Amino acid sequence: MQGKLELMLGPMRSNKTAELLRRADMRRQYAGQYVMVLKPSDDTKGGPGVVESRNPRGHGKMHALEFKSNDPWEILQAISDKELEIGKRVECIAIDEGQFVDELFPLTRRLLDENHDVLVAGLDLDFRAIPFGEMLNLAWFVNAYGGSITECIAYCSCGNRALYSQRLIEGEPAPYDSPIKMPGDSYEPRCAEHFVLPGRPH
Repeated sequence: MQGKLELMLGPMRSNKTAELLRRADMRRQYAGQYVMVLKPSDDTKGGPGVVESRNPRGHGKMHALEFKSNDPWEILQAISDKELEIGKRVECIAIDEGQFVDELFPLTRRLLDENHDVLVAGLDLDFRAIPFGEMLNLAWFVNAYGGSITECIAYCSCGNRALYSQRLIEGEPAPYDSPIKMPGDSYEPRCAEHFVLPGRPH
């Protein structure tokens, strides 16, 4: 038996986390499954040990196990410990902000091969409009193992669909050479017409 992957992709403000929490809640409530919600240490959005949606009208937040973004393999021991504690299998693993997780592809494969369903939400592109981490690579598992890919949609202030996450520094578009990971939360979704990237090399 192998698990299946449900992948939720999109730009900032597209309700990826809200959708992850909604599905986790449905599995708990209707399927009677044990769902472990996990967050990488680089995710500071909801505070320590909490996965939280920015959407005040969506599924708000859930307690989560926090793990090191650069060493996600500690998750495996945490799952084993939890299964001993609850006396049953952990049916589902839900990971928010997957773009921050190192070795996300081999980790996901291991979880699926061990018959856990896996939910992963995260950004498809970084602020430079370049694939972020291993999120887009995970689509392979949906073809190979089954599951689904959900493109979470955001809208630009002009009303068009937003494909990009515009990073702002003091209200101005961040330059291309600024760090990929920065503290703070100053982003807005933008369409191709309104996305600006000063210093883009090409």
